[in-house]
Amino acid sequence: MMRLYCWLTIMTITALSPRLLYAHGMVHHFSREQTLVIRAAYDDGEPMSYAEVKIFGPGDTKFEHQNGRTDKHGCFAFVPDVPGQWRLTVDGGMGHMITTDVTVDENMALSVGSSDIPTRAPRLYGIAAGLGIIFGMTGLFALFKSRKKPA
Repeated sequence: MMRLYCWLTIMTITALSPRLLYAHGMVHHFSREQTLVIRAAYDDGEPMSYAEVKIFGPGDTKFEHQNGRTDKHGCFAFVPDVPGQWRLTVDGGMGHMITTDVTVDENMALSVGSSDIPTRAPRLYGIAAGLGIIFGMTGLFALFKSRKKPA
């Protein structure tokens, strides 16, 4: 009978304190910090959706501080935690890569350095160069074909 009272007491205490039933809880909070958001896009304006991003901290070029992927709009955000020169690389695959530097000063203020994001002009130059090569090779082929063979 004593055992029955012990079990009833334990079950009553457990039932009356549901907090004991949780294995662990979850919490979250929002904060406004000096966040750097990079938006990566191809030179025609199409976003680099789900491109691989690697962020290297100051003085570390071998192991990334953070990595991930851009969202469908080509955006990726991170919060630097120490001052120094940070390097960001965004790899869209098939040779499409952006590399840029961000400087974080002692007050954790951000200043973005230069990047190698191309403008639209190099694409036009590439098309013109490609057409020039095609026409030049066609001209050379026609020149060699039209030469008369010595008799």
